[in-house]
Amino acid sequence: MKNIKLLSALSLMMLITSATSGVVSADPLTDRSTAGSIEFDNDTATIVTPTDPENPGSVLPVIPTDPSYPGEVITGPSGGLFLAIVPKNFNFGSHKIGAADIFSGGILTFDQEASFDDRAYSQAVEVHDGRIDKHDWTLSAQLSAFDSGKLAGSTITIDNAKTVSQFPNQDPLLIQGAQTEITQTSSVDFLKSNPKAKGDTSAVWSDASDVKIHVPADKITKGVHNATVDWTLIAGAN
Repeated sequence: MKNIKLLSALSLMMLITSATSGVVSADPLTDRSTAGSIEFDNDTATIVTPTDPENPGSVLPVIPTDPSYPGEVITGPSGGLFLAIVPKNFNFGSHKIGAADIFSGGILTFDQEASFDDRAYSQAVEVHDGRIDKHDWTLSAQLSAFDSGKLAGSTITIDNAKTVSQFPNQDPLLIQGAQTEITQTSSVDFLKSNPKAKGDTSAVWSDASDVKIHVPADKITKGVHNATVDWTLIAGAN
C-alpha cells in the first residue's frame, strides 16, 4: 500500500508542475528582458597618503617630509596593498668599549637613541590594504650584514609594540608576540593580517629604548658600523 500511495503523490506533483509551467511560459513576441551589469575592481588609480599610525584613519600629524618625524612615509594606491610607514632609522649611538667588555664572552645590549622619546611621535610600521578581493599578507624583516664586515651574529629586538587598526576587529597579529627578534641569518615574520586587516593597520612603539641591538662581545671592533633592517610585505594567496 505504501508504494501505491507514493506513486500517486508523484503523479499529482507532475500534473501540478506541468500546469504551472504552461502558465509562466514566455511569449517570444511579447515578452523580453533587458540585461544589466555592474563591475567592481580594486582602485589602483587613486593615490593616498598614509594616516596616523597611532590612530589609523586619522590625518598624519606631520607633513610627510618633516625631518623630525621618525618614520619614512610612502604613498600608494587606495585599492592596493603597500607598506605605508617604516622607521626611518635605528640609531644606537656611540659607545666607549674596553678590553674587559670585549673579552667578557657575553652579548652586549644597547638601547636605541632617538629624538622621539619625548613622546611627540612614535615609531611604527603601517600597512595599507584597500583590496576588495584578497585579504592575506605578511610583513617580514631581516637585519643586513654591516658594511664594515664586522659584528656578525648581531640581532635587533623590538619590545612593547601594540597593534591598532582603522576599522574595528581588524588589528594585525604580532607574530612573535611581545618581543620581535630580527636576525641576520634569515628574514623573520613580524606582522600579519588576522585574518583580515583592512584600511590602515599598524604596529606602534612609543619609546626609543623599545628597540635594542645585541652584539656578541667578541665580534666588536673599533669604528662605525652601518646596516639596514629590510622590511618585505608579501601578499598571500587568498
